Amino acid sequence: MPQARTMAARCRLLALVVLISLGVITLLQSLQRTPSIHDIPLSIRGHRFGSSSGPKRSPSIRIKKVSALFGEPNYLYEAALATHERHNALHGYQMQVLRERIHASFLAKPAYLMSVLVEELAKPWDERAQWLAWVDPDTLVLNQQIPLELFMPPPDEEINLIATHDDDGYFNGGVFFLKVDSWSLEFLIQVLAVPLTDRKHHVSLNKDHAALEQIMENQRFRSRVTYQPRLWYNAFDYNKTYEGESGNLMVHLLDLGGDKWARMDKYLGNVTSKVNPHEVPLEQTTYEKQVQSFWKRMADSRKILKEAKLKEKGHDGIKEAARRLKFALDFETDNEVVIRGAYDSLLKALYENK
Repeated sequence: MPQARTMAARCRLLALVVLISLGVITLLQSLQRTPSIHDIPLSIRGHRFGSSSGPKRSPSIRIKKVSALFGEPNYLYEAALATHERHNALHGYQMQVLRERIHASFLAKPAYLMSVLVEELAKPWDERAQWLAWVDPDTLVLNQQIPLELFMPPPDEEINLIATHDDDGYFNGGVFFLKVDSWSLEFLIQVLAVPLTDRKHHVSLNKDHAALEQIMENQRFRSRVTYQPRLWYNAFDYNKTYEGESGNLMVHLLDLGGDKWARMDKYLGNVTSKVNPHEVPLEQTTYEKQVQSFWKRMADSRKILKEAKLKEKGHDGIKEAARRLKFALDFETDNEVVIRGAYDSLLKALYENK
């Protein structure tokens, strides 16, 4: 236990040194934050939640993938990373892979992410990556035609971290996106400062994921975290059963029973064959429509919450419905049914108290 406290103290000291040394950089970066959402008056009557074509994705977003692979050589993991390299070459992404263990008890994932983030922040704006995409080495790119920038937020959404949930509702760290800016640096500093004794543990998370999730749920940070449907890019393979569908971007081969290596080998055989059964052009998938609808639901929800803020005084029904929608925006944006239900409840409360 003294060793754990010493390690936590060292992490805090390291984080403080990094933060101070990057003061000038982060100050400049803070001036380039995404602008706040405009307070557009909401026309409640006749409004169709999430129904418009929504914002278009920007093809100019610079993305760098980050991963870690060290220990005993594993040709299957190497082959899985090779599927990412082909994806990178097709779409113009860079990639950095941690090849050495940092410390037996250290949080390798957030620590390495912070080192890459600092490296990017030190570059001129037009040379740095705008988003980091973490991918575990047991993720394979199935459909090379799907670009990662498809999932990035439109300019008017103040989002810094995009993640997915597992079946138990916990953060799954197999694939997630982190924006390159000072908010993300502060976020990772707080993750590394979490004392070992305070990190929650359960069967589906390791200590890296637990520390990340603990800070993601902190009130100080959670408004800039959003969850997207797992099937989009973090679909699991459940003991020889792929939960995704043809044309999905990736598969995450969790060790959930059965022969993980045989399943990984089979996927690798498919994606490297002359006819890849998973390869589907983007325009033949439902991705663009789904993603546009996702961000439109987010925008609609924020607008109606602003309307509710003006009218909730003295109306407990509006206040409670607004609280429920705010909770859905913080933790349940990957569940269309939940967030649509919360939106409709607030819409009804506003109608009844207009």
